Amino acid sequence: MSFLTPLYILGALTIAAPLIFHLIRRTTKGETPFSSLIFLTPSPPRLTRRSRLENWPLLLLRALALALLAAAFARPFLREPAAVNLGAVERTRIVLLLDVSASMKRGDLWTKAKAKALDVIASARPEDQLAVLAFDASTRTLLGFEESVNLDPSRRRAVATALVEGLSPTWDATHLGQALIDASGAIENVGDKARESSRTPRRIVLVSDMQQGGRLEALGDFEWPADVELDVRAVADDGSNASIEGLPPADAEAGPGESGADKSDALRIRVSNDPDSKRESFTLNWDDDARGAPIPVYVPPGESRVVRAPRPPGGSRGRSLRLEGDTRDFDNTLYLATRSEEAATVLFLGGDAPDDPDGLLYYLVRAFEASPRRTVKVEARAPTEPLTIDAEHPPALVVLGAETDAVNAAVLSKFADDGGTVLVVAAARTSGTLARLNGARDRVIEGTVAAPVIDVQDAAVRGDVMLGEIAFDHPLFAPFAGPQFNDFTKIRFWKYRKLATNALDSARVIARFENRDPAVIEKPMGKGRLIVFLSGWTPADGQLARSSKFAPLTWALLDGPNTGPETLTSVLVREPLTLPAGATAVHKPDATIVKLAPGATTFGETDAPGVYTIDLKEGPRPVAVNLDPMESRTAPLAVETLEQFGCRLARGPRVAADRESVRQMRNAELEGRQKLWRPVILLAIAVLTVETWLAGRLGRTRPVQEGATA
Repeated sequence: MSFLTPLYILGALTIAAPLIFHLIRRTTKGETPFSSLIFLTPSPPRLTRRSRLENWPLLLLRALALALLAAAFARPFLREPAAVNLGAVERTRIVLLLDVSASMKRGDLWTKAKAKALDVIASARPEDQLAVLAFDASTRTLLGFEESVNLDPSRRRAVATALVEGLSPTWDATHLGQALIDASGAIENVGDKARESSRTPRRIVLVSDMQQGGRLEALGDFEWPADVELDVRAVADDGSNASIEGLPPADAEAGPGESGADKSDALRIRVSNDPDSKRESFTLNWDDDARGAPIPVYVPPGESRVVRAPRPPGGSRGRSLRLEGDTRDFDNTLYLATRSEEAATVLFLGGDAPDDPDGLLYYLVRAFEASPRRTVKVEARAPTEPLTIDAEHPPALVVLGAETDAVNAAVLSKFADDGGTVLVVAAARTSGTLARLNGARDRVIEGTVAAPVIDVQDAAVRGDVMLGEIAFDHPLFAPFAGPQFNDFTKIRFWKYRKLATNALDSARVIARFENRDPAVIEKPMGKGRLIVFLSGWTPADGQLARSSKFAPLTWALLDGPNTGPETLTSVLVREPLTLPAGATAVHKPDATIVKLAPGATTFGETDAPGVYTIDLKEGPRPVAVNLDPMESRTAPLAVETLEQFGCRLARGPRVAADRESVRQMRNAELEGRQKLWRPVILLAIAVLTVETWLAGRLGRTRPVQEGATA
């Protein structure tokens, strides 16, 4: 039998206390007074036997109780034969977790990190288990435990060293929290025996710059293993860092129907400076083939500034903007991709004059003001004029504000079948054009051509009506889906027309008035669509044209029903690009051309910053890929932050666990499993119970006989 805390055995020395008390007692057990001796001087009795012990069973019980309590506090345990072999227990399971994110490109950080990683590999003993993982936005296993166990120790060191030597920092962000979870999972998922695994010291060695931009959110819901130590080997950069980040333009932050205060073509740029920086003056310059005047920027250490960078003169759009004056340039370039302006045509068929504020055309022209993305030209034609549509350059939208003949209706039907959008503003009359667009044909009755008609009547409106039901999932109203934009109660209509829902085959009502009468109807036609407004936007019909909803509503009409998802002009590294329909290839910044599979919708090989170009039928479309701004937060992160997330930090570097600490750890495991102190405590309680009963029995006073007393 062994004891986990043997010093408590010294408590058994208290057994000597009862013996000492018995031996030093100098008074007799009792006294019997006599009345005839009260006037004599008392003298102490003479002891003839000083070492006499009385009530020895009681003494033995008390000594036994003290010995049992001392043994219980010493936490006894029985050694097992398997626990004697320390050779296998001394083996340590080590995961080397190496940071290869973009922030490691600063100065000589990568050289330092690689040296620390190689030192961890070299210090691993032959009996240790070693795995090597690299991480940035994702975690990659370079050398797993299964492969490492099958390698000779010398061969394992050579393989691990070669894997680390072959690494280099990427342009990806730092997901430190997820990497630590993956490393602990690699330790936990080794397929060995449960008892042997519990006795093997396990350690994660993290080699990183520990920058504040490393994301730790994943650790919030993770329970760190209690027996896994985290040994942080941080590397530091001697220089400072400043960064550049593009911000959305002011008008992009405005809601639908609103316009930003700044209509200029200047870019909004945020420049940030490290708290430990020794520089505070920088300049912004365009790239060499679009160089403009340098823009001075003053940013004190630990602060950031938002500046406006005008486009360079000469109409050049510029592909990159560079921050100069910084000692670490890995995040000093902002790539830009501006689309060329698209020209679109809106064809209006009606008799309104362009300068008549009571007509439809007056407000339509003013709704399509030029934007950085698209220039819209509104062409007005008389409804009786023969209509021709160029198949190579068709209009984006045809607005029909009056009745037209059967020939023009046939042209409009073909235009819609080919993918165009026809908007009909219904008037209070029988509509032959609407019937022809719905597929009805002229009939000959008794030698007379009878045109098909759809009956459209004015609705009886008392005062005004508002829109009550709107399908915000429809592309026409999707820009207003947000809770801050979906309020249409301020738009009132004085007049509208009634049209039976089943008047148009396979039509969908995408907006209704508050009395549930249809307000906007859409009917698919071939590859295109027919949209019917049952109330116009003239002042006589209502307030639609003078509301903030009118402009984005008309702009949404320009995007046809087959328009693919909007391709962003700027994404971050590793974010997939959404490909427009018809994309055939992507040109990467390193001049690599990636051919796309037919029907591909995304492109995920955005592994470096730069301008990527998508090949389309209508021409190339550039997309800028920039570094994640979190990588520019290079100020060091306190190691204690990991401890706050539950990580068990190693207090100083460990080469190997010594024999005595391993023995103590195994002894604690055996004692915790056996818990022999519990029966020892119960036995001590039983002894004290017997001792109490015996002491009470022996302490009773014997009865005095009446004769002796007389």
